Amino acid sequence: MDAAPDAAQADDLAEVIASIDELLALLGLDSDVIELDDISYRTGIPVDRVQAMLRGAEAEPRSLPEVFQQRLVFLRETRLKPGGKQFSHDEIAAGAGISHGQVGYMLRGERMPGLKVLGGLEKFFQVPPGFFTADDRDALCRALRPVHDSLTHTALLKGKGITQLAMRSSASSDTSGRLGDELRAALTFALNQPAPERDDPEVRELTDTMLALTPKSRSRIIPLIQGLLGLVRSDSEHSGEDSSPGAH
Repeated sequence: MDAAPDAAQADDLAEVIASIDELLALLGLDSDVIELDDISYRTGIPVDRVQAMLRGAEAEPRSLPEVFQQRLVFLRETRLKPGGKQFSHDEIAAGAGISHGQVGYMLRGERMPGLKVLGGLEKFFQVPPGFFTADDRDALCRALRPVHDSLTHTALLKGKGITQLAMRSSASSDTSGRLGDELRAALTFALNQPAPERDDPEVRELTDTMLALTPKSRSRIIPLIQGLLGLVRSDSEHSGEDSSPGAH
């Protein structure tokens, strides 16, 4: 039973990577556009490990104390003071609300702190909750979500066809509100283009996407689409049509 969450997590990462690869191919972009240094900076995962995982390599199993110690050292090396120097043990201790000795123990991997200390360290280094405890797969998956969303927006704004894989991955990473924003962006672009033929593949793709949404999501998005297409008139338009010069 305990293996089920890990399997789901692995599937999430594999799906996001597959969708990003698909979007890159659709846009004619090389994988070099993905800033590995930035992903490494945000996750604490070394660049070479990020590269290997993007190619499908399995993350090396590591214990939670090992992950914590590696990322704490990483933060001290990469989150520097304005002058470019590392924070001292005393500065970290004061900022996280712990003792000088605790900092040394943790940097050497001799002590795994509790949740309160973890929260203090995350606040001091200005990283999101869970930075020290997320395994590499989960951390990488979260870091790739913004990359995927950016590519999806780019593809939609350029009028590229988005497959069900890309749309499903985007929907799973955020709420239907984000999906609605993406659909509105795609429609705005389409309205500025010549009228498509009835068998236009992009129209079919958009139709298929709408049909794949849950009824609740469709009920929220359809009125927005009708408004963009001018199929729904405002109250002022209705009142203007009903009035005449002599009607008072």
